[in-house]
Amino acid sequence: MNATDKLKAAADEAYRQNPKSCSHAVWHVIKQYVPSQAYLTANSLLMQMAADPRWKQISRDAIEKLANDGTLVVGGLSDYEHGHVVVGYPGKAKAPGGYFYKNKKNGKMMLLSKSGSYPLAMSTSIGSWPGAQSKGDKTIWDPWADDDKLKKLKFWQLDPSVTKMPPGR
Repeated sequence: MNATDKLKAAADEAYRQNPKSCSHAVWHVIKQYVPSQAYLTANSLLMQMAADPRWKQISRDAIEKLANDGTLVVGGLSDYEHGHVVVGYPGKAKAPGGYFYKNKKNGKMMLLSKSGSYPLAMSTSIGSWPGAQSKGDKTIWDPWADDDKLKKLKFWQLDPSVTKMPPGR
C-alpha cells in the first residue's frame, strides 16, 4: 500500500468508526502513524502539535500536495469549549458548499453556495452542521463555513521521518 492509499484508508476508517467525534476520528488517523499518540480533545491536540517538534506548521496552500503525497496533515481551530480538528484528505481541491443546511433565522432549508477552491478534508462532528461531516467529499472550509474562521485555522504536517521505522526493526 502506498503512502496516499494508507492515508486515505486511515481517514476512511476513522470516518466510519467515529462519526460523532472529530477528536476521536483524527486520533484514529494519527495512531496509524504515531502509535503512542495519547487521545486528546481538539483544543488539547492543537496545543500539543504546536509544541511538538514532530509536527511542522504549514500554510493552507501546502495541504493538497502533501495529502496527495500521503503525508499526514491535521488542522483545526481552538474554538468554544472543544474546538474542531480535521485531516487533510487526498484528492483535487474543489469549491466548498453545494449542500443544504437549515437556516437558523427562518428555519428554511437553504443551499450553501460554492465559491473558491480548497483542499479536501476528513471531518466528523457531534453537531448537526452538514459541512462538518466529510469523507473527503467536502473541503477544509466546510466544517466552519466562515471565511473569518478559515483565516484563523492552523495546519500541521507530521514529520515524515516519524513514520519510518529505524533500520533493523
